[in-house]
Amino acid sequence: MRYSSVNLLKDFEFHDAQMELVSYNDKKLIMNVKYLNIHNGIPQNTFDSDMEIDIAKITIDGLSVKSFEPGRAWHTGEPFGNFLYTDMPLLVFKGKEAEKKFIFEINHGITVYELWKDDNGLYYINACGAEPWFAAQFFFDFATVEWNKYRKAAWYETFKKDNGS
Repeated sequence: MRYSSVNLLKDFEFHDAQMELVSYNDKKLIMNVKYLNIHNGIPQNTFDSDMEIDIAKITIDGLSVKSFEPGRAWHTGEPFGNFLYTDMPLLVFKGKEAEKKFIFEINHGITVYELWKDDNGLYYINACGAEPWFAAQFFFDFATVEWNKYRKAAWYETFKKDNGS
């Protein structure tokens, strides 16, 4: 691959990225990713704006899924008026069951809403796939993002220019 980034997921914007499983075994996850954007101002992006990568390959070594939370249906109306409420129980899967559910989702293809890392090195993802919405927490030893070319300026660059930022 022409470009690569190692252990710098913060250099990417994952909102609306679509991830599909290539393989998973022995804690090594390989995914193809569409609609992944890379921030400008880092060595691999010499353009004046954040750029959308054509197709990226992300390899995660030493994946450990801490938790998986499927979405719940939320409602408004009686008995709480205009406030959101749910009558579904909170389910949070841990360990092997969380890993199994997370990989199942990626195997079916997911669209990422958010992906971020906390101060303790734990990653959080909110996405949809076979589940209409889910959240997961995970960590890993090593992550590599590789790609060959850029498609265009990131989708949100138009909004930044329209707002003068």
